[in-house]
Amino acid sequence: MKFSINWLREFVDLPENPEEIAELLTRAGVETENIETRGAKIDKVIVSQITASSRHPNADRLTVCEVHDGSGTKRQIVCGATNYKVGDKVPLALPGTKLPNGTEIRKSKLRGVESEGMLCSPIELGLGDDASGLLILSPDAKIGMPIGDLFPADTILDVEITPNRGDLLSHFGLAREIAA
Repeated sequence: MKFSINWLREFVDLPENPEEIAELLTRAGVETENIETRGAKIDKVIVSQITASSRHPNADRLTVCEVHDGSGTKRQIVCGATNYKVGDKVPLALPGTKLPNGTEIRKSKLRGVESEGMLCSPIELGLGDDASGLLILSPDAKIGMPIGDLFPADTILDVEITPNRGDLLSHFGLAREIAA
């Protein structure tokens, strides 16, 4: 079962180092299978709104989106996703951004059409395993706001809970065990 360290900190004081937290759990008889960081290095990715979308003139599976990023200028982005509609708010990685997976975003031409960044999926931002389409944000998200403000960096503990420890199947239960 996966637990957010940020959420656990709402219930109990924890060491800063995730490995120390895993050691506390091990001493309590709970095995930590994996420690994963999410949301790190996405401070240069911002909220944008898709204002127009059209088919790419030279590719069947690409579209050309026009997005508003809060700077007052419209940006043209070539996109391969299909799960969005005009008006959706989505993450935009501008040129010069380095994503958590190491991809560096540059201004480029894709099949002859200029692209001024990249619209991102959850997997590209290190926020999940879904690569099937763009991360669609809340309509309330403010255009131009850093994505890191919506998804603060967090560390996730993947913990193996034994069948006889049903009391640990919640953040509150795990925090209580750590505090004991």
